[in-house]
Amino acid sequence: MSSISIIIPAYNAVATLGAAIQSCLHQIKKPLEIIVVNDGSSDETAAIANTFKKEIRYFHLENGGVARARNYGALEAKGTWLLFLDADDLLLPHATTILLEEALKQEVGVVYGMVIERQEPPRKPRLSGFDYAAGIPPEGAKRIFWRNAIITPGSAIVRAELHAAVGGFVTGYEPMEDRDYWIKCALSAPVAFSDTVVLDKKWFSGSHGSQASKRIYRAQIAQRTLKEWAGEREICTEWIPTDRAIVKSALNEALWHRRYDILKPLLVEAKRHGLFHWKASVLSFVFPRKTPQWIE
Repeated sequence: MSSISIIIPAYNAVATLGAAIQSCLHQIKKPLEIIVVNDGSSDETAAIANTFKKEIRYFHLENGGVARARNYGALEAKGTWLLFLDADDLLLPHATTILLEEALKQEVGVVYGMVIERQEPPRKPRLSGFDYAAGIPPEGAKRIFWRNAIITPGSAIVRAELHAAVGGFVTGYEPMEDRDYWIKCALSAPVAFSDTVVLDKKWFSGSHGSQASKRIYRAQIAQRTLKEWAGEREICTEWIPTDRAIVKSALNEALWHRRYDILKPLLVEAKRHGLFHWKASVLSFVFPRKTPQWIE
């Protein structure tokens, strides 16, 4: 029988964790379990979790990042499907019902839905959801190689066995660990889309999704490493762009978004892959910046 384990990684989430857990408890189709993984918080996150001790399974780790916390929760999970909910997101009451119903209609490894996105400081909410991650391998993976259609992990369920097969989330790829994860899932199993809103997401100024420099720099590392991962599983990699094309795209994106802090390390990669063009050369001279500590 199909069941869903909801996994909530929580780091200094005292202001939002309670509401996130409540949104899980209010599901029309109750999850098999709610697992909260405290990622070494220094605030009162543990105290908030303790108020739900009868309704959740709770684990505390030393701080190691969201990818590690999710993977730990997945190892402890007993459900046939996993849903990775961020501690500042809210599941809509019908979320698990809709996602599981869609999953049972066809043999798929992932089902994802639409998201209401809100910004802090407040802006007008927007509705996000694109079906281009859906399809049989490798079609969905090809379409999300440059831009992810699965807005946030909390809007999707993934088979527990598929999570294990792809190796989980890669620690160190944050905030791009989710795109890398969904590409690997879409290379390994069919993906389905539901045009129903299942999640209410709030983006904060310091949230992973807003960290442009890390997103651009770490994305090109994940993209270049994908060939090795696929090769180990005998998955065709002919469609994956060359390392040269990947680095060039990252350089162009960094310039477009004026992320000059990552030009230096990207130019090192560009030179290593035989990529030379005047914009990068000139800007490396005009904008000499120290390599960020998180890259070193």
